[in-house]
Amino acid sequence: YLDATFGRGGHSRAILEKLNEQGVLLAIDRDGAAAECAARDFGTDARFQFYRGSFIEMEQCVALANLDGLHGVLLDLGVSSPQLDDPSRGFSFQLDGPLDMRMDQSVGCTAAQWLATAREEEIADVLWRFGEEKFSRRMAKALVAARAQAPITRTQQLAGILAAANPRWEQGKHPATRAFQAIRIHVNKELEQIPQALEMAFGLLRKGGRLVVISFHSLEDRLVKHFMKTKTEPVR
Repeated sequence: YLDATFGRGGHSRAILEKLNEQGVLLAIDRDGAAAECAARDFGTDARFQFYRGSFIEMEQCVALANLDGLHGVLLDLGVSSPQLDDPSRGFSFQLDGPLDMRMDQSVGCTAAQWLATAREEEIADVLWRFGEEKFSRRMAKALVAARAQAPITRTQQLAGILAAANPRWEQGKHPATRAFQAIRIHVNKELEQIPQALEMAFGLLRKGGRLVVISFHSLEDRLVKHFMKTKTEPVR
């Protein structure tokens, strides 16, 4: 089996409880904290192997484990609760911290670095495409104006700028919710990787294998449902 989004190991633990001594569970995550958790909590289990990387590297992971196929693959998409709860990761608009948002903090540019250089049109496009934020243009204009006065480097600083630029928001939802989601997705190239990961997972399954995907917002959900539909419709 493959847990392609290890997180902090909740799903891996549940899978291992069901495996016999001959079972093998591979796990992947690009988050350094996830790698530490895997070593600490599962490092002594001979049935468990961890691979540090993105889920689009699952073929390499399976090859390294010398397996000829999988009985099951699990993908739990999006950000994990521990990432949101850690202010130093920069995912949450409710906790002040450095504006990072990278799932793998060893590579790529941070959200702060992207916001410092992106054109206003690019920012608006990201907020609209990945957050479905209807006030994306107003927010992009406000961000460009704000960064001209001072660098945008903190999560609550960003949340304040976004809230001030949002004239109407859903009751019970923070006005920066959609924009934070959009920036995180863009920084981590999340939606770009989902179709590729789904195709890889499907190709790695043995006959009768299961592909299970947990998705939380509409953009992920559309991609997953479209993929599942293409694989289950009869060929005409």
